[in-house]
Amino acid sequence: MLLEVKELTVSLASGKRISEHISFQVEKGEMLSIVGSSGAGKTTICMAVMGLLGTSYKTQGKVIFHEKDILTMHEKERRQIYGKEICYIMQNPMTAFNPSIKIGRQLERTYLQHHNHITKAEMLIIQEKILQKLGLEDTERILKSYPFMLSGGMLQRLMIAAALINQPQVLVADETTTAIDACNRMELMEELRKLCDEGMSILFVTHDIRLTAYSDKILIMNRGKVIESGMTKNVLENPKEEYTEHLLYACHLERRSF
Repeated sequence: MLLEVKELTVSLASGKRISEHISFQVEKGEMLSIVGSSGAGKTTICMAVMGLLGTSYKTQGKVIFHEKDILTMHEKERRQIYGKEICYIMQNPMTAFNPSIKIGRQLERTYLQHHNHITKAEMLIIQEKILQKLGLEDTERILKSYPFMLSGGMLQRLMIAAALINQPQVLVADETTTAIDACNRMELMEELRKLCDEGMSILFVTHDIRLTAYSDKILIMNRGKVIESGMTKNVLENPKEEYTEHLLYACHLERRSF
């Protein structure tokens, strides 16, 4: 098992629980979608898996990566995993990059956090290869651009590029499609699916249940709890819970409104 979350419960310092008894597994080359409306606890789970929750939160349970519990590791061990073996793609591409530093330099800094010195020529080859893989052909212009010079859809792909540059085994994608239009959204999902087909594992978080069609398994959350889970095809075609039916019906209504 590549990544396994066991009985993960996140609480505030006051004792109020944000998520309760969350468990799931992600195999190599698999995409697991976590779906729910705003406030369901999806992002909290992502941040707990990534060790990004601050001292205001208390985390119980296990996050097991290659049979080791990340939550009990020393900080030095965690740093060798986060950003290299497990990478996080944030929600908003417009705020993810430093506006005063060119894209190429930011990708280089990300790479050097986990690797030794590399020549500029070698770095350029790595950058161009990743950008082209994500459908970004105008690599020279993009790498020399500042973030504010690029579109939201392009920045979204560049966030994925920043995650892929260290060749992680797991991608945690938190509402990665929210800030882009419908056409770019579908293209992005196809690109994520290709990464899975090449052996990468993806934990994909979304409020749009339609996008889960690209995933292998699905986890439906509401108010910090798992409502329903299973193989994506089975859950979408034969939902057992009323809340799941509500999410599917909401998507049908949204489609009809156009």
